[in-house]
Amino acid sequence: MPSSAAKHVRDYFGVRTLLAAHPDMRRLKRATNATHLHGNKLWGSAYLLIDYLQDNPLPNNCKVLDLGCGWGLASIYCAKALRAEVTAMDADPAVFSYLSLLAEHNDVEISTRTARFDELSTDELGQYDAIIASDICFWDEMSKEVFDLIERAVDAGVKKIIIADPHRPPFLAVAEACIDDYFAELTPREVITSRHHRGSILLIENA
Repeated sequence: MPSSAAKHVRDYFGVRTLLAAHPDMRRLKRATNATHLHGNKLWGSAYLLIDYLQDNPLPNNCKVLDLGCGWGLASIYCAKALRAEVTAMDADPAVFSYLSLLAEHNDVEISTRTARFDELSTDELGQYDAIIASDICFWDEMSKEVFDLIERAVDAGVKKIIIADPHRPPFLAVAEACIDDYFAELTPREVITSRHHRGSILLIENA
């Protein structure tokens, strides 16, 4: 990598990310459509999720669905560190160009799917061993949609559901319902990268 580009690269938890000034990132932003649904940057809760997975790894070669994946940092970590078979899903197809670029810089392959949460059926969710997500519950109206998806995933037999969030009220409402209905665990977590990230991990284990 040219030294001029290397200074615009960061590596946390073994996942390489590119700063906005990196030549490849600048080239991509000029060439692609604008993202929507807040898919215009990296979100810090992905690092909370990755940190949790580093301490509590999923089994190698498991099938993982990353909901609302954005630029796919957690997807890349799972594929790179855990050798997982990952499908990254987002309602905004524009994010996948950024995911593909970061996946290329990390030498991994990630499958992608454009879909909303309510488009995932119980049968489809049942194809995965684990569901991960971060920063997916940022509007009040999303609480029911996220909880309904969790309900379908539990019914489908998904073994683990792991969601990271910086304590937004809609997420906490979902977490409270999951604690009541599914004996979920809500654990505070904080991580320091170039910034200090705080939040919690919601864990649902399906016996």
